[in-house]
Amino acid sequence: MLATTPPARAQTQGAASAPASWKEMMAVFLARQIRDTDRICSGAHTEISFAATMLAQKMHAPNLKLQLGGGAFLCNVADVEVDELPRTSVDYRIMAWAEAYFEHHDTFNHYGPPGGRGYYNDPAAWGGTNKYFFADKFFVGGVQVDRHGNVNLIGVGEGGRFRFRGPGSVGINDVTTVRDVFVFMTAHDRQRLVPEADYVSMPGPKTYRAKDLMGNGPQFIVTPRCVFDFHGPDQTAALVGLFPGHTEEEVAEHTGWELVKSPNFVTLAEPSPAELETLRTAIDRKGVLRS
Repeated sequence: MLATTPPARAQTQGAASAPASWKEMMAVFLARQIRDTDRICSGAHTEISFAATMLAQKMHAPNLKLQLGGGAFLCNVADVEVDELPRTSVDYRIMAWAEAYFEHHDTFNHYGPPGGRGYYNDPAAWGGTNKYFFADKFFVGGVQVDRHGNVNLIGVGEGGRFRFRGPGSVGINDVTTVRDVFVFMTAHDRQRLVPEADYVSMPGPKTYRAKDLMGNGPQFIVTPRCVFDFHGPDQTAALVGLFPGHTEEEVAEHTGWELVKSPNFVTLAEPSPAELETLRTAIDRKGVLRS
């Protein structure tokens, strides 16, 4: 369910007086989708999703757990002073916030299926286990995303001849057991939002259904301009909300597929004064999201 309004909390003024940046808008939107006790996995270079998780922890989800890629930490900052928002999950300062941490290659010892190989050899014995054993929510970015929600982190070009090389799939296909995926793009133009991705790092929801993958796949594409869900024809991306200051015409001009409006279209509420106050004074004091 799309959450568009802030959790109930006393409104404050002060640090919230300046208009929200596009990164802050995205972080606040993502924070509103997080629920208490969620288990969340975020990649290596995603200050927007770090901020979203930290904001949710401090405002309405103190019991969520965050695993960061790279160092694979379990963090909770609900009652922690954060001097500077990390730009990467390999920032050594995150160790001070960790409830536990371990080497990255041990990730699958902790986040693999309960019972190890026995989970697959005798699945009936584990029928009462939460099947989304990796995480409830996962944030993923890319160099391309297409109208089916397929995300490409591999590169741009055909037949293995790259015009641009991305970081690679970096194990993202290993996390198909995540309940819900949020795709975020840090730019919105026709080079990045394309009719068909050149390569696929994370499949879209239609592929999840067709291949009977465990999990729901991508639920939203979040960009600096707007949010898409997948209620368009044949489970394709449909405009579900605009960030303040943007229009349908603008989004259509900068999107590589024909714009379709979701039946769930809503007005996205601006960040509340309380959300911006918390974001700017307790999470991002040095303005990483405003730079």
